[in-house]
Amino acid sequence: MNKNPKGCSNIGGPAAAKLEYCRNKALKIFSAYGYRPFSPSEFQLIEDVWDKLSKSRARRLIALNSPFGEPCVLRGDLTLSAVAYLSSHYDDNERPLRLCYADRVFSAPVPPRNNLEENQVGIELIGWEGSGTDAEVISLLLRTLDELSIERSTVVIGDMSVVTKLFEGIPEDRAEQLIGALQEGTYTTYSRILDDTETDERQRKLLKALPSLKGDCSVISEAMLMMDDPSVLMPLKKLCDSLCKLGYSNRIRIDLGFIRDLGYYSGPIFNAYSSVTASLLGGGGRYDGLLTKVGMDGEASGFALNIKELAEHCTDGSPSPKIMLWCGCSDPAEGLRYADGLYKKGISFELSWTADREGSMKTAGLRKYRFWADLSSKKATDLMTGQVFDLAELDRGVLSC
Repeated sequence: MNKNPKGCSNIGGPAAAKLEYCRNKALKIFSAYGYRPFSPSEFQLIEDVWDKLSKSRARRLIALNSPFGEPCVLRGDLTLSAVAYLSSHYDDNERPLRLCYADRVFSAPVPPRNNLEENQVGIELIGWEGSGTDAEVISLLLRTLDELSIERSTVVIGDMSVVTKLFEGIPEDRAEQLIGALQEGTYTTYSRILDDTETDERQRKLLKALPSLKGDCSVISEAMLMMDDPSVLMPLKKLCDSLCKLGYSNRIRIDLGFIRDLGYYSGPIFNAYSSVTASLLGGGGRYDGLLTKVGMDGEASGFALNIKELAEHCTDGSPSPKIMLWCGCSDPAEGLRYADGLYKKGISFELSWTADREGSMKTAGLRKYRFWADLSSKKATDLMTGQVFDLAELDRGVLSC
């Protein structure tokens, strides 16, 4: 028996069909909003990615040498690939640029997970789009979940620019420890480190409250009352106001202590969760700072969704084959001509070329097809009722519905 390497998997059958349904559905939505497909290399040069990720994420990259001896990693992040491509292929005056993708990323797993690879589908929006950038990206994420019938979902929003502002004046090494504790959700450690950090009483009070500043959009107003300069929260407030006007107020949650671990975010950040299972579906955010690192100016935002999680939570609306057409005793050209007619009518089917009539019908039943048809006799069988009728009747009255 062939085995997969630990942490890797082959997916086939109905599970793979559902993955493909989610992938195609998402890409169709992105395309309608002006996003153009992007297909990145699976190898990334270490020098191009190492200093652009957080230390914790960089340590999870899977290193290898290319056949040409270049130090590389398996693609660990699709945003880095997209930004590298755009920075080398487009001039500033060609922005805004919109890319979409569906591909795999690879990284060493963090227990309890053990997967080395993840299928993602997502978008990147790069350009000077003002406050509309973040609103477009998050609303498109929610639109995608809705179209996949994952309406019972929640988006948790934070803001890295607010976090950076709150930690101003604290020694860099101590700030990194505090932010790391927030990211890991170890609030006892966070509190202990904060107690040992020198800061004025007003900043200490605000930082002490930071892990609890979460809830609906009213949390932003609450935090504003605690800050010397509440204007730093205005972009986040405007973003939430826009999303609420779009009808998403009951699906938006604010968490001012929320940190994403990639290390290049510089504005609003977000994660999407299933409200039923609490599973993480994906996330993203603003990453203007990453553009600076590759010599680009402007704003950028995007997200990536885990296709496997989408498949596990969505209702598959893709058409399944209705009919198995047995052509074992017919001229192949006749069978293919009839199949072409079904295709033009948008009817999903499968051709069966075996000479074993009964075997063909049995296979159709195992695959849960509704109908089995004998092209040579022009007869069709309803596999649920056992009723036999003319193929022409099936074509006119059933398959054309």
